[in-house]
Amino acid sequence: MERIDAPKKKLILGTVQFGVKYGINNIFGKPSSDLVTKILHYAFENRISILDTAEAYGNSQKLIGNFIKSNPNKPFDIITKLNGTTIIKKNKLIDHINQTCKVLNVESIYGYTIHNYQSIKKFQFLYLDILNAKKTGIIKNAGISVYENNEIEDVIKNYNDFDFIQIPFNLLDNESKRKTIMEKAKQNKIEIHARSIFLQGLFFKPYKEFPQKLKPLIPYIKTLNNIKDDLNIDMQTMAIKYAFKKKYIDKVLIGIDNINQLKNNIDVINLKTDISTNEIDKINVLEKKTLSPTNW
Repeated sequence: MERIDAPKKKLILGTVQFGVKYGINNIFGKPSSDLVTKILHYAFENRISILDTAEAYGNSQKLIGNFIKSNPNKPFDIITKLNGTTIIKKNKLIDHINQTCKVLNVESIYGYTIHNYQSIKKFQFLYLDILNAKKTGIIKNAGISVYENNEIEDVIKNYNDFDFIQIPFNLLDNESKRKTIMEKAKQNKIEIHARSIFLQGLFFKPYKEFPQKLKPLIPYIKTLNNIKDDLNIDMQTMAIKYAFKKKYIDKVLIGIDNINQLKNNIDVINLKTDISTNEIDKINVLEKKTLSPTNW
């Protein structure tokens, strides 16, 4: 019998905060190793089955591996990513993944991701090597992390044996910008994993604390605040429900700083409340570069 249930089967727990201080609105910093253990216990007990980590996320992989070693009866499916700065020689990716498996204390990896789209353009052999790794069974799914729609288009055209792509999607980087290309990817049997649904916490930051380069987003976020008030829900609920409602999105990645955030997110996911997305879908951010944290 499947351990996960709907709608939480769509949830991936992001663990970047386990290893590095992450997010523009993160006031808690990295959780302690004891707190990470408590978070993972709680996640498993609440039928969350997939964790997202990466080689670039500090000691996140090691903390997960320690948990799995100490709790063999509480397995997770793990998605991890090749560090974009790591230079892998041709035909050596499988050796590298084997080392990652040792850190994670697993025999195989549910999803292995090229963390940087530019890596696969610079080292074309990585595509064949990751597919070969899948053939051996050391990884079950091959993926790539992208930012721009033209990158997704390139994946569909030239790298369509990837099983999934990870792409930003949220209340501002929304259906008006992403729907067409995401549906095209799905038509090509590529799963869509949405990340950055809170825009790294920017939706919760007081306007007076916005850095100068992000102030153009304030009018759009004010519009979102008006929409949430009309819907009689809070911003967290609206952001989660918006991503989960989109049928062309297969998985939604949510990162947390502490166990209370995890509890709150699970409570929101479990809410029966439906929301209308029409007004959100109409929002079209003209200052597109402000939507990418790489430009912050």
